[in-house]
Amino acid sequence: MRWPVAPSKRADPSAPEMPRSARRLTLSPIGFDIVLALGQAPDGLRLADLAHVIGSPVSSVQTALRILVANEIVRREAVEPPRYRVSPDHPARDELVSLATVLPDASHAIAITLRANPLVVWAAVDSLGFLASERDADALPAAAELLDRHLGMIAAARPDAPQVIRMSETELNRLVKVAVGLAARARKALTIKGRAPVLQRVTGADERARRAAG
Repeated sequence: MRWPVAPSKRADPSAPEMPRSARRLTLSPIGFDIVLALGQAPDGLRLADLAHVIGSPVSSVQTALRILVANEIVRREAVEPPRYRVSPDHPARDELVSLATVLPDASHAIAITLRANPLVVWAAVDSLGFLASERDADALPAAAELLDRHLGMIAAARPDAPQVIRMSETELNRLVKVAVGLAARARKALTIKGRAPVLQRVTGADERARRAAG
């Protein structure tokens, strides 16, 4: 027995086209990386800087940005060169940034977060986790709040997330001159942002002399 099949509905050519913002949105991994990076940059990022932060080709970033801008998730600022920001008016702005923060692998999310946030001067990674030096939080309070919140979000969502050791730029420059372990680690770690601090080799004899003097 054959069951009757309902006739298919043909599109009415006279019907108004669905607005672009109402079409189904599909975000690629690069799209999520863009949202994550821009969520850490209160003043936005230029295309070349954005591509560098997330480690993707400029052409691929442009393609993903077109989708994000068309759906009003990202706003293109009318300056030269253009800067991109997460749209403050999108109703799901905070949810999208939060999802982009906890969705990827923790190491991937932390690396993009540190590279994108303007508070971070230098960042490096090794088998033990991440090292980061920062500007004075009072100079960039919005960036400091974003960094604290999203690194905490990653740690809460991913209990096995790598450790992130953070300190002020001044403190790092002081410690690498007197702390043998930290200096050796900073020397060997892979720098992913900024320029590594000036490292002075501290020998065992130097360390014993320092302790004796102290």
